[in-house]
Amino acid sequence: HEKDELTFNEIRQIVDEARTMGCRRWSISGGESMLRPDFEEIFDYITAHSISYSLNTNGALITPKIAQLLKRKGSKMVAVYGATASVHDHITRNPGSFEATMRGFAYLKEAGAGFTVQLIPMKDNYHQFQDMVKLAESLSKNYRVGAPWLYLSACEDE
Repeated sequence: HEKDELTFNEIRQIVDEARTMGCRRWSISGGESMLRPDFEEIFDYITAHSISYSLNTNGALITPKIAQLLKRKGSKMVAVYGATASVHDHITRNPGSFEATMRGFAYLKEAGAGFTVQLIPMKDNYHQFQDMVKLAESLSKNYRVGAPWLYLSACEDE
């Protein structure tokens, strides 16, 4: 519910207090943080004077303008739930979500904003796991396996 959400001014106050205490790195997560209509303003305020940030997203709401903001130094992890639209959309229960996520990846690439593909293996997509890895490798030189709180990762040697 919107009424349960912090206002932009409340978020600004929290960010200012955290900065005063020395916070310079931020973790931005959700649900999906880009669902907020003021995501761009919040992200800009949080990251403008930060050393870095990490952002977890499903990528479906990334616009060219957001992709430009995401060029700021930080870690972007974009979740993939299947190698095909039918499996991905089945898991997200959101028809068109695979296409929207792929569009988000394209906007990030176009902007030159590096990102990590986050493969989320589940019972309903595990039969596609190797294809999910191939998809991840085609999207980015970096991918990892598992939810944000799991630390199983794999990426190309640089």
